[in-house]
Amino acid sequence: METGRPQLSEKLKELFEHHGLDDEIRLDKNGVWFHNDRPFKNRRIIDFFNRSIDITEDGIHVLHYGGYAYPVIVEDAPVFVTGVVFRGFLQYETITLNLTNGTNELLDIRTLYYKNNALYCRIKNGTMTAKFKHSPSYHILERIEETDGGFFLNLCGQKILLEGTRT
Repeated sequence: METGRPQLSEKLKELFEHHGLDDEIRLDKNGVWFHNDRPFKNRRIIDFFNRSIDITEDGIHVLHYGGYAYPVIVEDAPVFVTGVVFRGFLQYETITLNLTNGTNELLDIRTLYYKNNALYCRIKNGTMTAKFKHSPSYHILERIEETDGGFFLNLCGQKILLEGTRT
C-alpha cells in the first residue's frame, strides 16, 4: 500500500542500519548539519537539507528529493521551530509556527511537550517532531502557570498541561 512516505532500498537500509555507509549525514540536537563530523557551511545546502528532511514508514529519517531518499542520523528533532506568530485571543487565538523546512503550520497545542529543558510539538499531521529554538520557546512559555499538578499553558483559550512537567 502506497503511503506517500519516502522509501529506502533494502540495500541502502541495510547499510545504514549496520553503519556501512561511507558518507554519514547528521543533524545534531541544535539543528546543525554535519557530513562525516564536519559541519556544512554552504547555506544553500543547509536549506536544501532542511526542506528535504522526511521520515520513512519504518521511522528512518531521510533526505527525500523526487524519488530519491538518503538516510540521515537525527540526534533529536528533524525540524526546528524558528518563530511563532500569535493571532486572535482566547478561543479564537491561533499560533502559526515558522519551521526550518520552509513551511508554516498551525500549532496543535495538544501536541506540546517539554523534555530535556526544551519545548517540542508534533507537526505534519503528527508524523514528525519539531523542537522549538530558544526565542520561539520563550514566546510560548511566557504563558506558563504553575499549579499543584504541574505546569499549564494558557493558549488558544485553553489551559493545557505541559506534558513532561508534572510535579
